[in-house]
Amino acid sequence: MKKIDLNYNGLSGQVYLYIKQMILSGEFQAGHKIHEEKVGQLFGVSRTPIREALKKLSEYGLVVLKPRSQAVVASLTKDEAIQLAHIRARLETLSTKLLADAGTDKDFDFLQAIAEECDTLIGGGDVAGAFEKDSRFHLEIARRTNNIHLFEIIEKIDAKIQLSRLVIKLPIDRLEKSINQHGSIVQALRSRDRDLSELLMQHHIMHQLSHF
Repeated sequence: MKKIDLNYNGLSGQVYLYIKQMILSGEFQAGHKIHEEKVGQLFGVSRTPIREALKKLSEYGLVVLKPRSQAVVASLTKDEAIQLAHIRARLETLSTKLLADAGTDKDFDFLQAIAEECDTLIGGGDVAGAFEKDSRFHLEIARRTNNIHLFEIIEKIDAKIQLSRLVIKLPIDRLEKSINQHGSIVQALRSRDRDLSELLMQHHIMHQLSHF
């Protein structure tokens, strides 16, 4: 088996990214056992950086650590995913409304750049990469409101949001359509249109549930 090039934020950082991408791409599904030996063979490393990566993934909420050094991918039920979508919609429409008032052209330019990166990734079939950028897009909206409490709440549920995407399992065409909505949200923000910004964000989050 070909070893992966280790060049991102040290050994544990590279292992962290690899496992996270495998989870977000659906290769490692809920309940999947992550075998330290197999990961160690893939990267050619000892168990120390692997355990550091798993601990970080556990703190983020994608992995559950169990006795005897076992780690499994965290799970989320359909009902939990639906509940989360409703909570997320309330929080993120608020952050969108606030940013429509408080945002600067620099903020909107930054968000537009992320939106374009999302489009490129999903257009190239990189679902895990698109999920990562999509998460960054939404977190940046909250962060740039300068409401630290709102940002911290949204940041804390980010891992569950990632897991909910795997539960919903949108077909690639609908997923691409959803990702492409970022540009319209940025345009509404740039126009300082609070009502339209909220409406677009609400639709962006909630329309995914129609797949159930």
